[in-house]
Amino acid sequence: MDSITPPERPDRILLGIARGVAFELRLPWRVEQLRQEAAKAYETAERRAARSGLPPKQTDELIRRLIYAQVKKAGEGMEDLPPGEEKPAPERIEAALGTFTAEQWKILVEGFGQVDVEALLSFIQLDADRLKQRLGPRELGRIEERASLRENVLWVENNRSTLEPISDPYWADVLREEARRENLERRGHPAKEVSVSEQASDRSIARHLSKRDEQTGHDMKVSPYEVKQWRERAQSLPYEQYLVDVGADDEEKRGFAFIDYHTMIRKKHQRKNSSRK
Repeated sequence: MDSITPPERPDRILLGIARGVAFELRLPWRVEQLRQEAAKAYETAERRAARSGLPPKQTDELIRRLIYAQVKKAGEGMEDLPPGEEKPAPERIEAALGTFTAEQWKILVEGFGQVDVEALLSFIQLDADRLKQRLGPRELGRIEERASLRENVLWVENNRSTLEPISDPYWADVLREEARRENLERRGHPAKEVSVSEQASDRSIARHLSKRDEQTGHDMKVSPYEVKQWRERAQSLPYEQYLVDVGADDEEKRGFAFIDYHTMIRKKHQRKNSSRK
């Protein structure tokens, strides 16, 4: 009589449990260790479930619950990385990339610090072609995009006290045009007794744009001289002409052009001959 071949260990189930726990506890770099914990818990859970006398379907559900409980207990005792590791090793990143979806990465990277983000982006960029074959270009692109956004957020947080709002030249122009429109509509000043010409002055605009970042206590003052420089530079190279010069012919390009243009206009130190001829 032929022996009965025992059923194959449900590795996909074990990986699914490890994935769920790793995501729940925000431990993407530990997914392989959690899978190993699931494998160790499998036989014990199977024996306990077999003694329960439950029907097959309920037995399978009990096995999953027992394994999940054991894996979660192990995960709750883990740090983000093993002791002595300062950043995730390539094999940890490789395992995580093959485990979580782009939607899950969207949530995972929100908890990343600078080291985790840089390690993930570096790994993707160094082996992009192979990873595109493995994960698909669209999936990999979404993961990389989310990590890049997180990197930008962290950079702003770390450098917040040194930043200057690049949109100030834009709002200076808006305030100036608003004052001109009031003048054309003959709405003038009355309540605050401030003339339209004064509202449109460099001094008044500078006062409106000066602000304080309450998170850092950083004063972001704007001087009348700066407003005058922005106005002169914008007159030398209007925004509409800049869009033509750089070929910003779609919405995405215009978005980048807006940032680049107003960064250029706001730049404090420019050579005398840098204006457009």
